[in-house]
Formats: sequence, C-alpha cells, structure tokens
Amino acid sequence: MRLDRKLLLIAPTIVLFFVVAGMLYAALQLHVLTTVSDSMKERSAFIGAVERGEKTLNPRQSAGLLRLGLDVEAKRTAALTASRDLLVALAAMAFVACCALAMGIRAVPREHWPRVTFGRAAPE
Repeated sequence: MRLDRKLLLIAPTIVLFFVVAGMLYAALQLHVLTTVSDSMKERSAFIGAVERGEKTLNPRQSAGLLRLGLDVEAKRTAALTASRDLLVALAAMAFVACCALAMGIRAVPREHWPRVTFGRAAPE
C-alpha cells in the first residue's frame, strides 16, 4: 500500500495545531503563576505590621509562615521548570512537524500546485 501524499501534509499540520494549543496552555499557566503575586501588597503590609509591633506572632505562627513561604517557593520553581520543559518539548515537536511538512511539500508534484495568474490568462 502506497502512503498517500496528502497524509504527509495533514499529519504534521495536526501536530502543529496541538503544539500551538500546548503553547497557549503553557502561556496561560505562566500567567496564573504571575497573578499569584497580586496579593503581595497585603502580605507585605502584614509583615510590616509585625515588624513595627502592631501585630504579634508567636513562634509557632512564625515557623508556619516560614514553612508556607518555602513550600510556595518550591512549588513555584517546580511549575516554572515544568513550563520550561513543556515549551522545549513543544518546540522540538514543532521543528519535526515543520521538517515533515517541508518534505511533504517537496514530494507533491509541481503540476498539482495552484497557478497564480495575477490577472493574466491561464495557460491552456
């Protein structure tokens, strides 16, 4: 059975569609990571109030705050690493799909390409 030439063009196009969808997903996840910093003012104001002595923390609460800060930093680092790895994998997939498209386009005979006449009469 002979491989259909259209398949050489359709399959990489579908892969590129999913690569674009994956890149949009990664961009959305990175946006979510940056929106977590929106509450930074309130957290900074609370720590400032503790430093000025307006609010008090017992040692257990202080240790809990430090633990939460470390956990958040670890999760954020893991999320950024995963996003970077996803983007690298998607870029590699896009490169392979583009190479397959280039080979598929070269495999299509020239006589089947659309002719652009730009107002001139088409040759018969």
